[in-house]
This record gives sequence, structure tokens and C-alpha cells, in this order.
Amino acid sequence: MTWFGHRRLFTDRQLKELYEQGFNDREISEKLGAHENTVRVHRIRLGLKAHGRRLLFTDRQLIELHEEGFNDREIGEKLGANHTAVRYRRGRLGRKANGGGRMFTDRQLKELYEQGFIDREIGERLGVDRSTVGVRRRRLGLEPIRKHKR
Repeated sequence: MTWFGHRRLFTDRQLKELYEQGFNDREISEKLGAHENTVRVHRIRLGLKAHGRRLLFTDRQLIELHEEGFNDREIGEKLGANHTAVRYRRGRLGRKANGGGRMFTDRQLKELYEQGFIDREIGERLGVDRSTVGVRRRRLGLEPIRKHKR
């Protein structure tokens, strides 16, 4: 069967079966090897309402790890979720970031900077993205190091 001149990757029956099993568009798209938007369009055409996103973790799990002192990135790693999803849910729960939201100190950054490491290398050593290092480096008034000085 073709649709707008393209061969269909899946049948309506396949989509309905997965939908009835409780899978959402993203999960169905992964199982059928189709783009999520393709699944969404076909689901709507079939008159099926969207299933919500499945939660990767419960509020209780997040709260317990937060109370143990873990930051968003560490909580995300433990729960198999992106740290931005953790940050969003933590905020909705009215919880403040552990450690003031800082994953490393200015002193740690300065020491590595003075050793001649570039932002990417500093980020690798501190466990953060290089853009995070760049923002903090600029805030400290430090010029970027273009090439490794060692």
C-alpha cells in the first residue's frame, strides 16, 4: 500500500495493536522503525487519542536522591534520564538545586586553566560540557585557550 507515493513502513493494524498495548507515539515509532511524526499523523487519522509520555522515574525516586544530596546530573545518571528532565521535575516539586547548582568550583577551573587545558579538556576532567566551562571561564574574566599549552 502506498501513501503519497511512498511505501508504508507499517499497517494501520500494527499501529493499533501497539497503541492498544499502551505504547505512546515515540515508543511505537521506535518499534515500527518510522518517524514519530509519521506515527502521530496516522494515529490521528485513525481517530486515536495520544497516550502521554511515560515517566522515566517517579517523584519519590527523585526526592529520595535529592535528599541524599545528589545534583541533577547525578540523579539523571542514576535514573537513566536527562539532567534537564530532572531539573524540570525538581523545580515543579519546589526543590532547590543541591550544591547551589554548581558542579565544580572556580578554584578547580582556574587550576586546570593555569595548567593550560582548553575548555573541552577541563570539561572532561570536571564532568561537564565544554560550554559550561566557557560560561564560567568568561565570568571569571579568563581568555580562552585556543590550543593546549603543555
